[in-house]
Amino acid sequence: MSSNPDLNPDFEPNSDLRETDLSGALDASANTDATANGDLANEDSRPVESLSNWFEQAVQPVAPETARAYMRNYYMMVERAAATLNLDPHFVTIDDLLAQLHDDTTITVGTKNTYASAIAWALKQPDFDFPPAVREHGLALVRNFNPHGGPAQEVTRNSRVSARTIPQEDLGPVLNALLGARITKQAWATKTTSWLNAGIATGARPGEWESAYWFDRDRRILRLPNAKLRKRAPFRWQHIPERLLNRADADLASMAEADLENISIVVAAAKRHSELLARNLAFFDEAEAGTDSSNAEAIDTLRRLRAWELHNAGLAWRDIEVPVRWIGAVDAHLTNLQQYLTSEPGRYGPPTFKRYYDGCRTALRTACLEAFPDKRLYSLYDTRSTAAANMQATLGAEAAAAVMGHYMKRKRTIKANYAGPDRAYRGAGRFAPGLADTQNQRDQAADRSADHVGQADAGGLGGAPAAPTGDSPAAG
Repeated sequence: MSSNPDLNPDFEPNSDLRETDLSGALDASANTDATANGDLANEDSRPVESLSNWFEQAVQPVAPETARAYMRNYYMMVERAAATLNLDPHFVTIDDLLAQLHDDTTITVGTKNTYASAIAWALKQPDFDFPPAVREHGLALVRNFNPHGGPAQEVTRNSRVSARTIPQEDLGPVLNALLGARITKQAWATKTTSWLNAGIATGARPGEWESAYWFDRDRRILRLPNAKLRKRAPFRWQHIPERLLNRADADLASMAEADLENISIVVAAAKRHSELLARNLAFFDEAEAGTDSSNAEAIDTLRRLRAWELHNAGLAWRDIEVPVRWIGAVDAHLTNLQQYLTSEPGRYGPPTFKRYYDGCRTALRTACLEAFPDKRLYSLYDTRSTAAANMQATLGAEAAAAVMGHYMKRKRTIKANYAGPDRAYRGAGRFAPGLADTQNQRDQAADRSADHVGQADAGGLGGAPAAPTGDSPAAG
C-alpha cells in the first residue's frame, strides 16, 4: 500500500513511522555504456511501469539523493538542538530549530538556506509524525525565515575559493611533483596526473567521471552526465516541445494500460497535485475516453510531469568533442578508473569511486606542498574552472556554458562562478573542448529553440536560443 496520501487517501500521515522510505534511489550507472549504434539506451525494451508507481515518484519534490541529504540534515539539527536545550529530541519544536539556525554564527547564509529547506522538506513528508496544525505552523515559519537576519558569521572556514583555476605556469610544477612522487601500490600520482589533464581538457565535474564514457571515440566524442538537473518543471514552462508531448502521451497510455484499476485514483491525485498556471493543451483520446471533461486539468498535469521527465532524460547527458592532443589523457583516465573500480577488494574494503577520488585528491595535495614553497593548494575541481577559462576564450561564454552542462545556458552563471577568458592558457584553443554534433545535442537545441519561440509568441523576453555548436573561430 502506498504511503503517498494522494494515491492512498486512507493513509494516516500521523502514523508511528518516523522516517521516509527512500530506498528507491536512482541508479547513477544505469546508462554508462553506449549502445551499438551510439544512441542512448533504448527505453522501449524496458518493462512498462504502472501509472500509479510512476506518478508516486514523479510528484516527489526533490531527487532521492537530495531527500537523503535533507533527512540527514534535519535529524542532525534536531539532535543538536536537543543537546543545546537539554531536551529529549521528541520535544524539539520547529521554533527551536529555526531559532538556533537564526543565531548560528558558525555557518554561512547559504548553509542556513539549505538547512531551512531541509526543515521544510521534513514538514511535507507524510511519514514524519507532525500534527496538521504543527505542519502548517512550521511551514509558515520556514517561509518567513530570513537567513540574513541573524548575527554575522564569526568562524571562517577553509573553503574553496570560487572561480579558482590552476594557472598555466603552476601546472608544470604540479605535474613534475606528481612525476617524482613516491611509487605506491595504487600509483595514485600517475592516476592523478591523468585526471588533471583530462579535467582541463573536458571541464567535467569530478563526480561526473564515474559515469563518463566514449560515445564515439573515432570522432573524439565523450559523453558526460549532467550532475545538476532541476527535479520539478518551472511554472513558466508553458511551451512544451511537441516532440516531448507526443512521447508523453504514448508513455502515459502504455502505463495506464498496465495499471487499469488505478487510473481513476491517479487522475484524482493529479487533480489535487496540480499547481500549474496554463491550461491550454489538447488531451490524448485514450485517457479522456474513460473520464469526464472535468479531468482535463488532471490529465494536463500528468502530461507535463511526464514531458518534464523526458526533458530531463535528454539533458541528463552532454556530448563534448575532446581536443585531439588530449585524447590520450582522457583514455588514460577512463582506463585507470575502470581498472580500479573492477579490481579486487583491498584491506580497506571494496574499490569505490569515492576511494579513487580521495586517493587522487591526497596525491594532488602532496604534490602541491612539494611544488610550492608558499604551500598553496589546488583541487581536482579547479580543473573545471580552468577549462571554463579556456573555453570562454575560444568559444565564447554561451558556447562554454553549453559544453560545461549548464543547460539553462545562463552566461551570468559561468561568469559569476568560473574563471573568465582573461585567465585562459596561451593557445587556449588547443585545450578547449567543443559541443559535439550528436542527436542528443540536436534534440536539446530543438527543445530550447521551441521554448524560445513560445516565449517570444507570448510576449516574453525569450533568451534561450539554440545551443551553440562550438564551431566559432578560436580567439586564442
